[in-house]
Amino acid sequence: MIADSAFERVLKRFAGGFVLAFHEIPPARFIELVGMLSAFRPAPLSELVERTKAGKPTGGLFAITVDDGVGENIRSIAAVLRAKGWPGSFYLPTGYIDSGEGMPFQWWRSIAPLLPRGPIRFRNETVDLSSRRAMRRLSHRIEILMRTERPDSYLPLIIDLTGIVCRERGLTRKQLEPPAAITAPEIRELGRSGLIRFESHGVSHAALSAMTPEEIAAEMKNSRDRVAELSGQPCRHFCYPYGSPMSIGTAASAIARRFYDSAVTMSLGSVDRADPWLLPRIPLYAENSSVRARLKIALTAV
Repeated sequence: MIADSAFERVLKRFAGGFVLAFHEIPPARFIELVGMLSAFRPAPLSELVERTKAGKPTGGLFAITVDDGVGENIRSIAAVLRAKGWPGSFYLPTGYIDSGEGMPFQWWRSIAPLLPRGPIRFRNETVDLSSRRAMRRLSHRIEILMRTERPDSYLPLIIDLTGIVCRERGLTRKQLEPPAAITAPEIRELGRSGLIRFESHGVSHAALSAMTPEEIAAEMKNSRDRVAELSGQPCRHFCYPYGSPMSIGTAASAIARRFYDSAVTMSLGSVDRADPWLLPRIPLYAENSSVRARLKIALTAV
């Protein structure tokens, strides 16, 4: 096990500044993971970006970011940020906020554990999910589609599978709905805080690599303007949906320069000498042990 003091000494000596990425996480676990960095200063994302662009050192600093706009998660994490005095940025997918409809990846993760473990027929094919291996293959197939293709290539599949779960489990679609998004009034109220910022996660949370340059520009501009309208504050930073190179593609970072001060990925690393429009982050999840989280930070921020 890495002792806190040894962990902090390593980071202080070698690490550049870094950005932490969170998704849905219980507040107690969030406090524990961020609390490991008590010797370091949580800084606004804008400060790290400005230092990176100016070639100034960022060691000893980290930024907190939270993705996806889930209401319950934002409320609980925002309460922690306010109580602790930690600045943080929430990336909002504006289509989810405005429509109240769950995003495809949320629907998939809601229904996947409930799929019957046996032969099922959907979209003119039959798949036998009797084994864990078969379930992993189906899950991998859908995850790759969501991360690389347009929604019309996978949304009908998810809708069909949702119908199968409803029939086989005796559930209604309402019972399977993903968690509700944060509301517009809550965004405006939280946006008044000097600690909390709202930024863009696009409109559709679809892979930009599957879009035309014109569609990417529309996603970026429309979501930027909508987040600014909702929060009452300028929206200056973007989060690529899914965040991997295969989801971002080759055109998006150049387009992001037109609309944002930075754009974050899910690639690991320090922000020192990084491209501000392909900014790395370090994802921490509720299931990560403290030892694993320390190792992830120590090995990727140096």
